[in-house]
Amino acid sequence: MMFGEKLKELRVGRGYTQEKLAELADVTKRTIINYEQGRCYPKQTEIIARFADIFNTPVDYLFTDEDRYVQEAAERGGNSAAQDVSRLLASAGAMFAGGSLSEEDKDKVIRKLNELYWDSKEKNRAKYGKNSD
Repeated sequence: MMFGEKLKELRVGRGYTQEKLAELADVTKRTIINYEQGRCYPKQTEIIARFADIFNTPVDYLFTDEDRYVQEAAERGGNSAAQDVSRLLASAGAMFAGGSLSEEDKDKVIRKLNELYWDSKEKNRAKYGKNSD
């Protein structure tokens, strides 16, 4: 489950409207909508910390390494790259379901997949002289 899904689940669980959560976190309602729909991520760690405080939950629960990879993809390659990385992570998650890899090994695989994604993007740019999106 990604950041936006967790945020919505926590908000609904507390009975907060999007307006109320926006007020508590000192952001706009539109920002909450965008987070919940996965359109963007908080750019400042202090905003994630505010949500963690509001819901009395660890920051690492709200914003995982997977979220960081998708956020990095959006910053480096735009929405298309973010969607690619998000799909890749979802596929990897399905691959791990019911498996026997330790959390540490799963994290290593995810990091390597992310690295391979960006390496292939660079190779395509070098080979074709354009963005491969």
